[in-house]
Amino acid sequence: MSDLVIEFLHQINILQLAAIGIMFWFFYTRLDNKFTKKFDDLAAKIEDIDRRLCRIEGSLSTQGHCLFSQNVKDKKAE
Repeated sequence: MSDLVIEFLHQINILQLAAIGIMFWFFYTRLDNKFTKKFDDLAAKIEDIDRRLCRIEGSLSTQGHCLFSQNVKDKKAE
């Protein structure tokens, strides 16, 4: 087993390893930037949906359609 490692270390080329490392770094940073952009877009869409739901909830509660805003007298009348 150790003979294989020693043989591999003798055949290794430092420039090739450096080139592979640079390629990995380049592609990782590009992929990371794309994911960051996607997550930022997703967060903005979620915030927009939350804002819309809050508006709908406010509209329904001011018009008396909210179940939580009904009076006890209304329940007894039914």
